[in-house]
Amino acid sequence: MSNDQQDRPCALPQFNLLGKDWLTVLEAAHYCGVHPDTFAKRVGEYGLKPRNFMGKKLYEKAELYRAIHQAPMWHGARPPSSTALPVSMVRIGVSQSVEEALKKLRQVAPRRSTKKPRAT
Repeated sequence: MSNDQQDRPCALPQFNLLGKDWLTVLEAAHYCGVHPDTFAKRVGEYGLKPRNFMGKKLYEKAELYRAIHQAPMWHGARPPSSTALPVSMVRIGVSQSVEEALKKLRQVAPRRSTKKPRAT
């Protein structure tokens, strides 16, 4: 066994979901950030229906995104419907404090000269 394999207690499966519109059960669970068993137990609660194709259950990535986006907030709290977030924050899902920090980082500050004045 190599040192790399000894350092890692168990190798997690690697998923490349980029460009895929349809996901297997394992990929869909990974996309949703839950264990495959949890995904299988709770998939019906979110109205997700798999399509059977060539003997495999496939879930549409757009449906998974919709289910995540429309799921109730954690701890049972929902923001009031009158609170509208800026479109950029809804699209990215960034909190107000993160958005403010990103604005500060985007601002260009004038550089100070690091050169010391010459002594004559």
